[in-house]
Amino acid sequence: MRALADMIGNAPSTDGDSGATRSVAVVGAGITGLVAAYELRRRGVNVTLYEASGHTGGAIRTTHADGFLAEHGPNSFVTSAAVDTLIQQLELQEVVVEASPGANRRYVMRDGALRPFPLTPPAMLGTRLLSFKAKLRVLLEPLVRARRTGGDESVASFVRRRLGREVLDYAVDPFISGIFAGDPETLSMAHAFPRVAELEREYGSLSKGLMAQRTLAAPDRTVPTTHEGAITASPPARARLISFVNGMQTLTDALEASLAGTLRMGCPVRLVHRNDSRWVVDAGQDGAARARTVDAVVMATPAHVLAAMELPAAMRKHAAPIESVEYPSVSTLTLGFHRADVEHPLDGFGMLVPAVERRNILGALFNSSLFPGRAPEGCVTITCFMGGARQSERAREDTDLLVERALLDLRHLLGVRGEPVFAKHVYWPRAIPQYTVGYQIVKDAADTTEHQNPGLYLAGNYRNGVSVGDCIASGQQVAERVAAYLTRAG
Repeated sequence: MRALADMIGNAPSTDGDSGATRSVAVVGAGITGLVAAYELRRRGVNVTLYEASGHTGGAIRTTHADGFLAEHGPNSFVTSAAVDTLIQQLELQEVVVEASPGANRRYVMRDGALRPFPLTPPAMLGTRLLSFKAKLRVLLEPLVRARRTGGDESVASFVRRRLGREVLDYAVDPFISGIFAGDPETLSMAHAFPRVAELEREYGSLSKGLMAQRTLAAPDRTVPTTHEGAITASPPARARLISFVNGMQTLTDALEASLAGTLRMGCPVRLVHRNDSRWVVDAGQDGAARARTVDAVVMATPAHVLAAMELPAAMRKHAAPIESVEYPSVSTLTLGFHRADVEHPLDGFGMLVPAVERRNILGALFNSSLFPGRAPEGCVTITCFMGGARQSERAREDTDLLVERALLDLRHLLGVRGEPVFAKHVYWPRAIPQYTVGYQIVKDAADTTEHQNPGLYLAGNYRNGVSVGDCIASGQQVAERVAAYLTRAG
């Protein structure tokens, strides 16, 4: 197969286009691939969407059982212009549910107890999560000199330098686990949190930068907005934390339904190569593979999938750094309890556990407090996360042992009594891409691979952000780039 990949003069496609209609192959039917295929089809492009597994949506899957709702991956996402546009196009507005008002409340464990995470300056001054010394260190942040030397810097190094060790341990580390399931000592500040890193570069201080941005964001009260004939400008829509009545899979199911006739399920792509100015995609199970010639290819797979594919040597040379992106293992454990068996009010988004507390879980979501319909009457749902870069081997443990470990923490932190009446365990051997120090090499490799291979596009959460919203935007943006390429190509 490797030799075949390097041959330019392969046999022509047995399932291709004559060239009269522009065609695109999208590889990978996760949220990025689904959105890319949807947007291309809306533009009148002939799309074929390949998915190796038997379902679409990637990590977005929802299970309903015994009145409980369990998400396999993301439990919610934040709206944006891109998200709102997609929801309107799919006509899902009526089934969107917004998180309860208490969702802004987060708990972080310190010294064996849960403390509310401070979200305002007054709350920060009064919090028991940080010591007086740590609070003073935060107040002195504007006096810390900005880093002048070049080169990448880890999140841990950045936070220790600007805010101190205690803020790293109890304010930043737990949120790193919640977002990336990662390690702040290895994640890149510039790539994992580029907007925060930019505050120091532009303003010399995080505090000064935040104050400047608040000033810029303040409404201009000198602009008339009510008099007849006045030019009015609508303020940007408020970002909302949302899901759907029947869970996150509602979104991917709607996208799948809109792509009827284009999907090739259980159809792994094994080979991609150039044939003159077009691309040949060889896909299917052993013994039933078929080749298709298309004008462009969107690779919307996880980074590690590229390593398993047969690619021309010239393409692999440029893409090699992408194949080495790290993905730690994570297990999600959704547990249901009788409400009377949980002492804690569960009045918030959830709780996070810093590494220095040395517990079994990374954190937990209070699902049934966030959205309605997540548990039957008289019950609650709590989703625990285990493993990650911190304890990758723990994610691989069997369900019974994980439940036992999680219950030890839940009994201590939430006052859980008795046994769960529902349990759903999902193991992700490769969960979330890690934007580690030096990650610019990966981004440069993606850019070079595209530049050296016109008509080939790379998209996914290893490139433009790991959130659901980031992936939706990535799918929309790559579709725009492909459409522009097809127009230029004539």
